[in-house]
Amino acid sequence: MPETATPAWATLDTAEKATLERQVHRLRARIAQAGGALSFAEFMEGALYDPEIGYYSHRTVFGAAGDFITAPALSPLFGQCLARQCAQILRQTPGPIIEVGGGGGRLAVDILQALDALGISPMRYVLIERSARRREEARILMAREIPEHADRIVITDAWPAMDASVILANELLDALPVTRFRVHQGQAHPLLVCAESDAFGWREGPADAQMTEALETRGWPEGYTSEISWAARKWIGEAATRLNAGGLLLVIDYGFPAPEFYHPQRHEGTLMCHFRHHAHGDPLVLMGLQDITTHVDFTALAESGQAAGLAVAGYTSQAAFLLSLGLAPRAQGPGRAHMEEANAIKRLTLPHEMGELFKVMAFTRGDTAPLAGFHLLDRSRALARR
Repeated sequence: MPETATPAWATLDTAEKATLERQVHRLRARIAQAGGALSFAEFMEGALYDPEIGYYSHRTVFGAAGDFITAPALSPLFGQCLARQCAQILRQTPGPIIEVGGGGGRLAVDILQALDALGISPMRYVLIERSARRREEARILMAREIPEHADRIVITDAWPAMDASVILANELLDALPVTRFRVHQGQAHPLLVCAESDAFGWREGPADAQMTEALETRGWPEGYTSEISWAARKWIGEAATRLNAGGLLLVIDYGFPAPEFYHPQRHEGTLMCHFRHHAHGDPLVLMGLQDITTHVDFTALAESGQAAGLAVAGYTSQAAFLLSLGLAPRAQGPGRAHMEEANAIKRLTLPHEMGELFKVMAFTRGDTAPLAGFHLLDRSRALARR
C-alpha cells in the first residue's frame, strides 16, 4: 500500500487499513485496464460507491461517529418544514413521494410523521438508496418508529415503476461523480487519475470540446481548475420523466449559481473531502474511507430542468426556505430540549452554518400555486449566467 495513501493526520485502525489497501489495489487495476489513466468521475464512483468497499457502502457516514452532520440529523424540524411544502402539493396532486438518496431513513420518518399531523398521507413513500447497508438501516428505523406506514413504504435501490407527485433530493447531487478539469488557452482539459510509483496522481487529458462549449471557458484564467457534473444534469432529466403533472421536484444541497461557482477567485474548484469531521481537499487518499464531494452548480440544474420540460418554481437559501415554512422553536418546553432545539435551528439557518451555503431549488410540471417555501425570498433571477 502506498505510504502517502494515509495522511499524517489520519490514524487508521486495522479494518480501515484493510479497506484502504483493497481500494488501492482495485483502483490501480482499473487504471491499468483503462490504459494508464482513469477519468476522475470513474475514480470517484469507485471510491464512493463500490458495492463492497465504497465509502457509502460500508462506512459510518453520519453523526459524531461518522464524518459529517446532515440537516435531518440535527432536528425533526427540518423534515416537518419539508412536509408542509409536500402537503401543499399533495392536497392538489395526490400521489407518491419519492426520496432519492434517502440514507438510513431519518428524513422519511420525520416527513411521514409530520404529514400525519397535517392529516395527509401519500399514496406511497419510496426511499431510493444505493447502499444495501443504508437500506437495511432505513427498514429497521421505519419498522420501529412508523410501523403504521409499513404498507405504503417502498425501499429500493432504483427508480420504481411509478411516477411521483413529489420527488425529494436532500444532499444527493453533491456526491455524484464529477469531471474535474483545467483550462489552457481557453480550452477545458479533463484531469485524469494515474497510478504513480507510491501514490495516485493527476494527468491532463486532451481538450474536450463539449465541456469547453458547455462552460464557455474562453477568456477564463489560464490554469483555472474546477468541476462539472454531467451526472447531476442527467439526474435532473431523469427525475423530470418521473414527475406527475402538477408535481414538485425539490433539491436541497450546498452550491452556487454558475457566476459564483465559476468565479475567478474560486480557481481551485469546490472539491472537498471529509474524514472524521476533518475537511481537506485531496480526493486521491483514503479511498473508501472518506467522503468526496463538490458543490452544486444550480444554474446548470435549472437549465437541465427547463430542457426536460420543468419550470423553475423557486430558488432560495435553506434559511429562507425553512423560515417561510414556519421554522420556529417551541414556545416552551423542558430546558435541555428547548436549548437543543434552539441550537439546531441556529445551525440550520445561520449564514455561517447551513443557512446560507445550502440552497433549495424547486421545479414543477404544469400549473401550480406559488410555493410556500419561497414566500420570504426567491433568488431565481440569480441563476442567470449573465
